[in-house]
Amino acid sequence: MYNKENFPAYFLCFDDTYFNQRNLIKFGKIIDLRAFTQVKYLCSYDKLEEIGKFVGSEKGIKFLGKSDFHYLTYLFVRNIKVKFNFIVIDHHLDFKNTFDGYISCGSWLRDVLKLPLVEKIFLITSDNNTIKVPNKLIIVNKFSILEDVLRRLPIYISIDKDILDKKYLSTNWEQGNMNLDEFLNLLNFLSHFNVIGVDVCGEPDFNLAEYKKSEQLNLMIYSIFAKNISLKISA
Repeated sequence: MYNKENFPAYFLCFDDTYFNQRNLIKFGKIIDLRAFTQVKYLCSYDKLEEIGKFVGSEKGIKFLGKSDFHYLTYLFVRNIKVKFNFIVIDHHLDFKNTFDGYISCGSWLRDVLKLPLVEKIFLITSDNNTIKVPNKLIIVNKFSILEDVLRRLPIYISIDKDILDKKYLSTNWEQGNMNLDEFLNLLNFLSHFNVIGVDVCGEPDFNLAEYKKSEQLNLMIYSIFAKNISLKISA
């Protein structure tokens, strides 16, 4: 079972989003990246290496901010030293082409696909994707079918909250229609396997009411994967 020491939390701050989620950030470490520019939506590989010096290894749970920075997942999974399965929960299939010399929030799965220790990528999505993808990338609509496969290897989980219906949280991207119970049941299901890392994105644009909703969701996500932690949420 996880605890605060062996499943730590980190908050990657390119803006003030997490500074407005005070009940959340007390459970982990702030990594202040606000000095970085020209990294929203896409980032040069050179600058990505600079960011990598600040963000550490794949261990624990990383909160990445808005979906604009989902490409940072690549930094964590490339450091994993064992063969693993990669689970992505996202309304979008981030498998588009981008500019040479850059990684983007819409292309980063192409980079992950090239990692030799990634056995399979399983995308759990609410979108009707029609893009042709390699056999190594599997689009899943019913997550219970994964159980036998996921027992074979460790798993890394990347979560974009834009898969949720807008009534639970309004992110800054087009969203899916997953309901909250289904979302939490999915995370609880996955948490019973050998989870070696988690990251979370999908924060809203500046809006204090949405920040509050997002904080509550983040606390629920964190508590699922750090099960020994007692979350005491103040008003």
